Amino acid sequence: MSVLNADIQLSKPGFTLDIQCELNEQVTGIFGPSGAGKTSLLRLISGLETADKGHISIQDKYVYHYSKKINLSPEKRKIGYVFQEGRLFPHLNVVQNLKYGLKQKVELKLFEEITNMLKITELFDKRISQISGGQAQRVAIGRALLSSPDLLILDEPFSALDKNLRQHIISFLKPLIQTYKIPMLVVSHDLPDLLTLTNQLLIIQNGRVAGYGNYYDLIQNKEIVTELSKSGLINSISLKLDFVDDKKGMMILSHGKHQIFAESWLDGKVFLDDPQVNIILRPEDVTLALHRIEDISIQNQLEGKIENLISTENKVLCVVDHGFKLIAEVTLATKKKMNLKEGDVIWSLFKAAAIKMNTKGIVNSNSL
Repeated sequence: MSVLNADIQLSKPGFTLDIQCELNEQVTGIFGPSGAGKTSLLRLISGLETADKGHISIQDKYVYHYSKKINLSPEKRKIGYVFQEGRLFPHLNVVQNLKYGLKQKVELKLFEEITNMLKITELFDKRISQISGGQAQRVAIGRALLSSPDLLILDEPFSALDKNLRQHIISFLKPLIQTYKIPMLVVSHDLPDLLTLTNQLLIIQNGRVAGYGNYYDLIQNKEIVTELSKSGLINSISLKLDFVDDKKGMMILSHGKHQIFAESWLDGKVFLDDPQVNIILRPEDVTLALHRIEDISIQNQLEGKIENLISTENKVLCVVDHGFKLIAEVTLATKKKMNLKEGDVIWSLFKAAAIKMNTKGIVNSNSL
């Protein structure tokens, strides 16, 4: 069963959208520059706009089919839609916003679970004007989840928030994704935000699909990697948390045979109930070496094999397989000097302080 199958066309003055895609992952990030057609695609999927022709199905059920004359209204498509600005009702308090428009009785247990996970129970009696932007987005996400949707859509949910608030919202989203398994489309022009939630991307350029698949596969396409680089490439890796030394502000993580050190610690007020954490590491923070280096302060030195070398205009992206994929960025001169070739054994070096985490309950040594 596909999460979303769409073959739609829409013409507007000066712009044409022509999209064919079949999405099968639980969470898909939709990425592209401003004006590429991301929001237009979401509006067509949700029924806020109507395509000129084509079809859209959600979990194998048609919500729009031009030739079959099917065009369900937005409220019948079972889509939870979280807009950039939340779009909460200012004349209602938080709990009234959460319950607004529910078409079915929501079990008290589910209501309590979602509101507790989003940490919004203490806001119930407050008016929307009395809560912060980050709190408002959490309320908007809660309202969308409580509608028991077949598909959850988040349209630029972080763009109105500053960097710290974005990380805060992401830390709440991740356990919700794991717990409720609701298929989700997340739209953003900020690549690092998307990659903290999923490596599965749909790339939109000039109203068309430029690529769909795993991030580490997509970057092998020169045109796509050029577009992705504008937002800043990152590594987003799932690791197991093995040990925390709060006195030293140090964590020990692992993946297979590899042990990895990070300068972070636990927030004593938050219980971390999942040992799997997601780390973020920038390619420019990874140094390559032909062998392990002794007598150096860099704690993380991982042996791997070069899987791909992707040349752009003025640099080379080296994709190293360590059991997980890791992108390192080097110059053309460095590639030539080190005689880097696909299949070669290589060591990836990076500082503990270079690792960042967007996991609820973990405090980084400094912000991204």
